[in-house]
Amino acid sequence: MANYHPADELLMQFAAGQLTNALGIQTACHLESCQQCQHKVRLYEQLGGDLIDISTPTEVDSGAKSRLLTNLHKLRADSAETSATSSNAATGNTATDNTFANNTGAIEDLDELYKKQLSGANQRLPRPLRRFLPDYYENLPWSGFSKSIQSYDIPFSDDQYTARFYKIAAGSELPQHTHRGNEFTLVMSGSFSDLSGDYNPGDFVLADSSTHHQPRAHEKEDCICFAVTDAPLKMTGFFGRMLNPFLK
Repeated sequence: MANYHPADELLMQFAAGQLTNALGIQTACHLESCQQCQHKVRLYEQLGGDLIDISTPTEVDSGAKSRLLTNLHKLRADSAETSATSSNAATGNTATDNTFANNTGAIEDLDELYKKQLSGANQRLPRPLRRFLPDYYENLPWSGFSKSIQSYDIPFSDDQYTARFYKIAAGSELPQHTHRGNEFTLVMSGSFSDLSGDYNPGDFVLADSSTHHQPRAHEKEDCICFAVTDAPLKMTGFFGRMLNPFLK
């Protein structure tokens, strides 16, 4: 059971669909195992529905739905064309898969693709991440300056936030640092601690420019954290300062 949770304001934004992909998916991962926050989100969704019910109706352009479906069809077709081009270039085949092409305009095909991605994913992963990760944490292509601290970029960063996994080897610690902006951290497996407390799977922690710490993974196992940041870390230790130009 998580001891640290997203702020109510963040949960309200999630319920209203106002979070970016990176922060929204991270919050969804926390919600998957946190009944306390699930209950809050249901209340906020109900509140949002009540507000809609008492709001003055506004007439919607009769062509809005048609334009939306057309745009969805176009995005799907463009994706299919890109995939077919890449596949043909790799195999030398100039023919397009007719079955795939015939389904590009169907909204149902999007749902089938989504289901296929989920069924082929590692089922140990949190459901919101299954479409985006090729395998479970230990099999990801980690990179970094040392084996003690490694990272993996998650493919849904955006202009506002960077999404990344960090793996801290058991008993290892990050360099002493603060933050140039906000860092939202969700513990996925293992655990770590700093001067403020101990953090275990499901814990959701916010660090900002007022935070100065040196997180250390517990001795028992590696710690995997899902971090969403809007600015790079700022190393403050003697040797850590030399890393600042390389951080992004």
